[in-house]
Amino acid sequence: MESRKQKCFIAEKQKHLSIIRNGGILGTKKPSNVKGDRETADFMSSLDSGCHLSKIIKGGLETLRQNMFAGERIEKDKFPKCYVRKYGINNLYKLNLDSKTRLSYTLVADEKGIAVIVLEIMDHKKYNERFGYK
Repeated sequence: MESRKQKCFIAEKQKHLSIIRNGGILGTKKPSNVKGDRETADFMSSLDSGCHLSKIIKGGLETLRQNMFAGERIEKDKFPKCYVRKYGINNLYKLNLDSKTRLSYTLVADEKGIAVIVLEIMDHKKYNERFGYK
């Protein structure tokens, strides 16, 4: 059961996210944190730090550390059902890491502000499959 304090905190963060979604200015576009879900974090840590994929992922994460809106916003009716089921997302973005690689992420409220959560890193073919493009 959530306490009154927790409910107020959650309501305030939802209001904060609503302002962001509707284009309000919050003074900065830097997120409080940038991290991956467990699977994505494990994948990223398994990469050789010198490989091309590792380098472009690090570059993408740095871009998101500077601007959480750097990616392209995905319309709600195009959210992959597996993301909605697994993460319960209500916003989704994609960032092109290069011409062949995509990073999908969502924004969530945390105790310090708004955090970027990387959901998946995929090649263009898998991106097309995941989002139902031919």
